[in-house]
Amino acid sequence: MLRRAARRLVTSTWRCAGDARGFSCPNAGASASTALTRCGYSTTNGEDDASQETTTTEENAATAERRMTNSARRVREQANVSTTPQSWGWLYDLTDSGQTADRWPNSANARLSDRAKTQMYVMHKQDPETWSVEALAAKYRVRLQRVGAILALKKREEAAVEANETLHHDIEADVEALSGAVDVGSGERHVSDVPTMPRFQLVGALETGRDAKPKKFVEASVLAKQQEKVLVKEFFERLEFNMGERAPGLSRGNRRKHAPPRPEGGYALHVTPLGDDAAEPYIAYKDGTRRPLNEDEAEHARQKTPKRRRRII
Repeated sequence: MLRRAARRLVTSTWRCAGDARGFSCPNAGASASTALTRCGYSTTNGEDDASQETTTTEENAATAERRMTNSARRVREQANVSTTPQSWGWLYDLTDSGQTADRWPNSANARLSDRAKTQMYVMHKQDPETWSVEALAAKYRVRLQRVGAILALKKREEAAVEANETLHHDIEADVEALSGAVDVGSGERHVSDVPTMPRFQLVGALETGRDAKPKKFVEASVLAKQQEKVLVKEFFERLEFNMGERAPGLSRGNRRKHAPPRPEGGYALHVTPLGDDAAEPYIAYKDGTRRPLNEDEAEHARQKTPKRRRRII
């Protein structure tokens, strides 16, 4: 078979062995043995074929190893080169402050310096009427909830200093140096996104009353103000309860870890009557007597009562 192929290559146009589509061999004009070797044939005996196959296998292994080494080097070079970080996502700014996925001006509201927080607390403590929560929020351009939380935490910090407790101000200074701190916010406020797509409502000719009137469209700014009133009210109610200003007689500890001692005469029951004409809740004792709820018990019942409203994000 090899001899027949050699004669064919010598007497006619040189063609590659696997070229079934008729492309001319680039080794045309060379000797038969050279052309056969270049085109994938071997003119040697079986031993030469085995040795050539071994050599080809070694060359392929060396080539693969060289490619892997070059690829690993390119990966290391790309890792060492400092490039501009790519955007990790998208951001839709509702605050009209030019905020993007790479630029967050509103993050300054969460990085108020300790100097600004201390000044805020001192001003409020010296003159709470002039420097109320609303006035401080307008001066430092942050939300009312943030001002209330800062004042509450600074009050606890002052109590800890008077009790000679150890405070880690060095850690706070390191965090400010690492992330940066500002003395004034960027105008933090609550925003709301109102759908702008048309919402058609079918009203029949015979319908009257409330169903006959289409729903009134509420602007985003008006809706945000309405939601902010609810959020501020709930925040300060929970803050006063957590700080112990509301219902100071209630225990804030974990009852599972530290169960309160059993009172003398046993526990009393908190009874809530049901029905349309039900009476007010009361405390019932073992001997059959009862009494109305005190302020702490009424606050505890109010905290346990779920508030049904649409969730505000």
